[in-house]
Amino acid sequence: MISLSIYNGHNAAICIIKDGVVILNWELERFSRIKHDYGFNLDFLNKSLDICNLKLKDIDVIITNKQDYGRKPPWDVPSTDKSDCVSFKINETKAFALNHHLCHVSSSYFTSPFKSATIITQDGGGDNENFSIAKANENKILEFKTEIVTNLAGWWSGITLNNYRMRRIHKWDPGSGAGKIMALAAYGKSNNDLEKLIKDTMSLGSSIKYTDKYSPAFNFDEDLSDTNTDRSKDVAASLQSITEKELLKIYNDTYKTYPNENLCLAGGIALNCVANTRVKSDFKNLHVPPFPNDTGLAIGMGLYHWHQIENNPKENKSFSPYLGPKYSKNDFLSAINKDNSFIKRLFKRQSKLKYEEMTIDKISQYLSERNVICMFKGRSESGPRALGNRSIMCVPDSKYGRDFINFKIKKREWYRPYAPIILDKFVDDILYDYISHSPYMTTSAFIKKHWLHKLDAVNHVDNSTRPQILIEKNNPFLYKLIESVFEKTGIPVLLNTSFNMQEPIVETPLNALETFRKFNINFLVLDDYIVRK
Repeated sequence: MISLSIYNGHNAAICIIKDGVVILNWELERFSRIKHDYGFNLDFLNKSLDICNLKLKDIDVIITNKQDYGRKPPWDVPSTDKSDCVSFKINETKAFALNHHLCHVSSSYFTSPFKSATIITQDGGGDNENFSIAKANENKILEFKTEIVTNLAGWWSGITLNNYRMRRIHKWDPGSGAGKIMALAAYGKSNNDLEKLIKDTMSLGSSIKYTDKYSPAFNFDEDLSDTNTDRSKDVAASLQSITEKELLKIYNDTYKTYPNENLCLAGGIALNCVANTRVKSDFKNLHVPPFPNDTGLAIGMGLYHWHQIENNPKENKSFSPYLGPKYSKNDFLSAINKDNSFIKRLFKRQSKLKYEEMTIDKISQYLSERNVICMFKGRSESGPRALGNRSIMCVPDSKYGRDFINFKIKKREWYRPYAPIILDKFVDDILYDYISHSPYMTTSAFIKKHWLHKLDAVNHVDNSTRPQILIEKNNPFLYKLIESVFEKTGIPVLLNTSFNMQEPIVETPLNALETFRKFNINFLVLDDYIVRK
């Protein structure tokens, strides 16, 4: 049984599952190099099939969702705003259309380690709803319900697009500023007057008079783009406070209806790492997948089909996010040759890059000498966050700290923090108020006092951090690398940020070399090679 799942909205993605095993899951933006790219893309579909050595005729079933984003597929998809699952055909191939929020529910529950759970999803909207709840047991999602609640996701995108003047990349893009303003919130102080003003003015909706006419605005489009002001910081803090209070009410009400020790979250609001951790409810265990936003809808479709429709059992184990394309040694050598040829044509000289065999000891030595490195190893991560295979890394007590990486390398805002990858066996000594199941950098924690100096580059202004707690079986290479760094430095932690510069995370070996050349960084791990400037 081979299924093809296609999500064509913003953050479009494709997932291919063979006999219950995800053989490919990746986002359109990684292929097109356009952030948050959207719509049906035939070249992306053909590339995905080619990666898996498949033709469209090999596909047994197609799962999708109706999206009117301008770039429509060459087939009609029935609406799912009133039906959870609709069976139809694409040419002669069996097909299903699934409800937007049912895909979110599926993406979270079926990737969780739980045998049963309550699931909550909340986002800016899909199939005319922005919220859903469900319960699940074994391989079945039960009592799935959708409704409309306070559009917190719409408020976050509206404030960032309008008040903080962070422009859309394209018409269908809700903006990528929410994560930035969540970071700014730690610098501010919330207060009741600001919270009331946010609620009153955001509830008025959009206006053609606003900077972004499609979105609501705080205080009639007040300019908060100077993030050094107390006003700008305090509005961010107040919006975060509203979010946490609203979520607490939702979680408490949901627990009364669907009591369970385990809670699964999805939807754009689940990208709020701070709220995921600080909102305390009667739920004891939490799972947030690596793709809680719409990047997870395609895989949610495929997993729903395999478990719910085909009635296959759920494996309650740790889910691997490393599901991007595989690259061969020839792919790496071809990228190196192409890069060298380009430099020779452009500058009439040979490339100054040097190549050597990669070993863990060599990489850990460069890191222990407090160098920053780019990491391109194995298959890319699914979802919006780099988790060690497409990352920029350094030891977090490095002289090249947060400000250096923000300003000199990533070219991003002063207030944005970095996240640590921490070996699981050291986490009790390093963190407190943390969630032990945090393999995807979707929760927050606080750094203990005796580690603050050593983890300076991943320490936020309030001593919080957004950890990826690494278990060896989830990424053996990365685990061994950090162990080697620990042996040399006494620090079992690496700063981790996505390998990109104002672009989607790098996907191919050639993407890696092209972006590496732009950085003030001297070392690149290119799978089995170390590239040096």
